[in-house]
Amino acid sequence: MSMEYISLISQSATGLATLAVAVFLASQLRLQHKDSITGLGVGMTQALAELTEVMIKDSEFADIFLRGIEGDPNLSKLETHRFNLYLINYFAQAQEIWSYNSQSDKAKTYASTMINSGPGVLNWLDSIGKVVLQPGFFEFVRGFAEPQN
Repeated sequence: MSMEYISLISQSATGLATLAVAVFLASQLRLQHKDSITGLGVGMTQALAELTEVMIKDSEFADIFLRGIEGDPNLSKLETHRFNLYLINYFAQAQEIWSYNSQSDKAKTYASTMINSGPGVLNWLDSIGKVVLQPGFFEFVRGFAEPQN
């Protein structure tokens, strides 16, 4: 066997091995992406469970939240700040899910549920949300708003 033939076989084998590694790594990236999305959903579920627990235990925050979603103009600066921080956190987590898969049922559910919980949330979205959320996600959430009567 000549050296050229051996070199050709070696290069072909190296090329095939490189292709096999690339295919393997691509499949691992897909699995990792799927795990990330699953982890986001679990994280959002845990965060919502923690919020529910806070509202059950902290009647003051529950009152702020309910008045906030109703659009109560009498919220103090501190109450408004607490309500704003909650919505920023809530929508940031939903945005994270949306950024991985904008067609995700979870992203749709979280966006539509919160945006339609009361006029105060829509007011928040149009004033603060449009500044802190990604433009595409802002439009996504805004699209779930039911017409106001």
